[in-house]
Amino acid sequence: MAMAQQKKLKFKFDNKRLLNGVIFTILLGTIFFNITSTVWNLKEKYFSTDYWQRFPVLEKTYLNSQYVNKHPAGWVPDEAIQSYAGGAFIKGINPVYVLPDTPPLGKYLIGLSTVIFNNESTVILIFSILSLILLYILSYQVLGSKLLALGPPFLLSFEPIFKNQLVYAPLLDIIQLVFLLSAFVVFNRALASRKSLLFLLLANIFVGCFISTKFFITGAPIEAAFYLVLLLKKDRRRLLELTLTLPVAVFILLLSYVRVFAFGYTFNKFLGIQKWVFLYHRSQLILPLSIWPLILLNKWYVWYGNKPVISDPQWLITWPLVTLSTIVIAILGILKRLKINESAWVLIAWSVFYFALFSFGEITSRYFVILIPVLYVISVYGIIELVKQIKR
Repeated sequence: MAMAQQKKLKFKFDNKRLLNGVIFTILLGTIFFNITSTVWNLKEKYFSTDYWQRFPVLEKTYLNSQYVNKHPAGWVPDEAIQSYAGGAFIKGINPVYVLPDTPPLGKYLIGLSTVIFNNESTVILIFSILSLILLYILSYQVLGSKLLALGPPFLLSFEPIFKNQLVYAPLLDIIQLVFLLSAFVVFNRALASRKSLLFLLLANIFVGCFISTKFFITGAPIEAAFYLVLLLKKDRRRLLELTLTLPVAVFILLLSYVRVFAFGYTFNKFLGIQKWVFLYHRSQLILPLSIWPLILLNKWYVWYGNKPVISDPQWLITWPLVTLSTIVIAILGILKRLKINESAWVLIAWSVFYFALFSFGEITSRYFVILIPVLYVISVYGIIELVKQIKR
């Protein structure tokens, strides 16, 4: 009788493992198809090797663009200017002369792509794949299941906001997403490891890369989330280690401007550049709270044209669903009605701080490229925990 019971349990276990393996393969295959089909439709963009032959045209486009002329002949898209900037940086131009509103690291990576592949978009494909891999690793840290961890990358692979990073390449958002997810992954390792100093150092290196890609203030929500989680844990040792390694992030930002210093700029002038970047972005402090109607209702309050409110074609119903579910999960966690692990709290804290930061001014959907994947992880985690709680 006992032998028969054991065989029955083993049969059920084997069937469950087989079913999980089939589902895992289907999800992974779907992700692969979504990426490859998008890239295949743009194969000339990704597999051409003629960047430096096109560089003079890109340079002419930049010189005739709105970034140089007050009255340009037409509006040049950001990806065309980023394409030019990558090559111009490799050729040795002073980074403050081209798109100085963002730090140089992302443009140097685009430039590196032109050197290795003679193609400015290949780096975006690489970082897109990396972002999905890192999202899976982060999801596994939070969810503790290999099958469930494929959920957020699977959902993200359908998102137009993600696919358009491949369509309108090269842009900096997907590069920034990789650095953000890397920072979360190694911070979570710091929470679980005795060698927390090493992992916190790595976390701040990735934060440094993050702020060296776009506006440096966007790094504040990451550090605030790290500090909040450690404060709630009353983990004095890791708080001290985080504080000691924090200057590394600033050093990475400084390092990204090394070419500027080579032109004779002093540290005071570097601070002047950062002040200009800050003032440039502060000028965008119009239309406060416009992030909420955009992400919840697809009502984009714009500062140009004849229509003050338009819709964004990238918007999906998933945006309000994951936003509202994150808010509910955070509230239930604060009220201790829902058990939330440390890895999930880091993501929730960052999301709250990120929403708070961008509630002060104008917003575009490109700011959601780094937000939506994190909200997917939180939402899947919250749903799983609610189901477990209901069963109990």
